[in-house]
Amino acid sequence: MTSPFVWFDNVGPTRTETTDFLKKTFNWTTQDIGPMTFLTAQGQDQPFAATCDAMDDISGWVPYVEVNDLPAAVQNATNNGAQVLAENLVGPAGTATFIRDPGGAQLAIWKRATA
Repeated sequence: MTSPFVWFDNVGPTRTETTDFLKKTFNWTTQDIGPMTFLTAQGQDQPFAATCDAMDDISGWVPYVEVNDLPAAVQNATNNGAQVLAENLVGPAGTATFIRDPGGAQLAIWKRATA
C-alpha cells in the first residue's frame, strides 16, 4: 500500500539547528532554498521533507495529504471538525492548507501544481 502522506515539513523557530540535527543524526543531505531546507534520505534522488521557518500556530512535523480538489477537501475537513490554521499557501510544488484535526494533530491538505 502506498502511503497517503506525500511530504513532511518540520516547522519551528530554530530551522538551522533542526536541519543540522537531522543531517547529523540520520545522515540526510540538505539543500537550502531560502524559506525552507529540503531533506533527502541517503540513497534517494529526491527530497521527502523540509525544515521550515516558524509559522503562527504551527510547530513540529506536519504530514501532507495530496488531494485532487483542495477547496472541497478543506470544506470536508472543516465539516468533520478540523480547524484551518493557514489557507492556500502556494509553494514550488503546489498549494496547501494547514489544518488541526479534532484531536489536535496538524496536517497539510495539498494540491499538486499543474505543469
